[in-house]
Amino acid sequence: MREKPRAVYYCRVSTDDENQATSIVNQKEESIKVIEDNHWQLMDGYVDEGRSGTTTKRREEYNRLFKDMEGDKFDIIVIKSQDRLMRNTKEWYFFIDKLVQNNKKLYFYLERKFYSPDDALITGIKAILAEDYSRSLSKNINNAHRKRQETGSNVIITSKTWGYDKVDRQVVINDKEAEMVRFIYEMAAQNNGSRTIAKMLQDNGYYNHEGNKIAEQTVRRIVRNPLYKGTAVMNILHKNFETKKTERNNKDKWIYHDNIVPAIVSEELWNKANKLMDARSDVLITEDFKTKIIGSKKNSNPLTSKIVCGLCGSTFWRSTSVAGKTNKVYWSCKEYVQRGRKTKNNRSPKGKTESKYEAANAGCDNIHLKEEDLDSFIYDLSQKVYTKSKEDIYSVASAILKQVISDTSEIEQQEKAFACELEKLKSSRENLLDRYLDNKIEDDIYHIKDTKWKERIAELEDLCYGLAVKKNSISEKKDRIEELENEIKTITDYDMSVVNLKTHIEKIEVYPDYMIVHFDIFGNVKVEVKKINYRKKEFHICL
Repeated sequence: MREKPRAVYYCRVSTDDENQATSIVNQKEESIKVIEDNHWQLMDGYVDEGRSGTTTKRREEYNRLFKDMEGDKFDIIVIKSQDRLMRNTKEWYFFIDKLVQNNKKLYFYLERKFYSPDDALITGIKAILAEDYSRSLSKNINNAHRKRQETGSNVIITSKTWGYDKVDRQVVINDKEAEMVRFIYEMAAQNNGSRTIAKMLQDNGYYNHEGNKIAEQTVRRIVRNPLYKGTAVMNILHKNFETKKTERNNKDKWIYHDNIVPAIVSEELWNKANKLMDARSDVLITEDFKTKIIGSKKNSNPLTSKIVCGLCGSTFWRSTSVAGKTNKVYWSCKEYVQRGRKTKNNRSPKGKTESKYEAANAGCDNIHLKEEDLDSFIYDLSQKVYTKSKEDIYSVASAILKQVISDTSEIEQQEKAFACELEKLKSSRENLLDRYLDNKIEDDIYHIKDTKWKERIAELEDLCYGLAVKKNSISEKKDRIEELENEIKTITDYDMSVVNLKTHIEKIEVYPDYMIVHFDIFGNVKVEVKKINYRKKEFHICL
């Protein structure tokens, strides 16, 4: 027989400032003294510091206590008062239910009494009042926060805010960083995109706080932020008591304060840079002035993301170069655009110091491609592809169609089998739940079986999704083959030849002296590249 009842204590404070640190020490000392005075055996202590009582999330010690109630570690839980344990009505009842089911006792040392089922009503009312108090406190805090922002008494900047520092609660200009911010706006006002500006920053020796290349996203965020023309936007976020999350307010609740901080750029320059950025693409501006591109120009070219560097694996980027009165469109390796050549050549500026990226073996030496050269060899290729005898094309199409029909039949059989198994498993889970609710099976048996079946159902649903994707891909391939006859009939001029064949290209691998073009149904074609000079190249198709 056990000589002494075994006891543990739970303590909590909602913040971790100095006063609350003293409070948590006092709670621990008082709890231990209560256990000693009652001649109970101290088994453990659970302490949550800086944790709200309105939720059990992130309260690691509370959750450990909740789990330990299932075992035989202790008999009594000692707490100062009900609100130290919980300020959430629903969670309070969950805790009491767990307490009673596992035959544990709860002792409130301020009241010097144990919890009793007779106290259910009064403790429930206390839980409701405690939750209501926390809700009211949250509203007051949000209201005070909004009032402060209405007066503009405290402009908040983060460590990611370029161009400004916080000195004695005042926002002041950081001259060194402000120089970079002005450069960004001036380049944006000349209709340069964020990618180009990021490259310009690197070329002019501007790097981020970690010494790395400044990201395009950072450039866009700076251009979009009205802080740089002296306008602070406040009341963007608020804390939702019910969801316990920080949420974004509607734009009509945002508070704008003009000329509240010293401007780094003029309003005219800010407006011009943003207007040009708007013209390049439609954007969604987030709460911290990042931009999410949703514009119509995204992926508008049929070869976007399809041209891949054979040397480093990066994609080729499309850019326009102004030469005299004409614009030339080029495709270049992303690694080259961002970091330059991997090795210097005789065209590199003399005396230029080695970049920090070369030390990291970055950059790329691959060739650049003129879009007019690409279109020219694609046209030549289309003439060879589309002038093949119809008999050859139809023969290939017929063989592919037979394989498509076979693959589709096999997929449909698998889909039927998986659907049958899914239906059985879902029915079994429902029956299992009914038996569990009728107390016909134990908790552990229910949870083991339910978890096992739930995992299998998720696995089957993933397999069914994969089959649907595969089936859709096969269907698309079938449609493409059936469209081929119509394509052959409509290929009558240069533009139609190029446009149609581009839709069949899946990938173009580029190397310094050759390319491999991967088609969806025509197979792969090798194209030799002969460099005449720096700007001119010849292409020879190998069929």
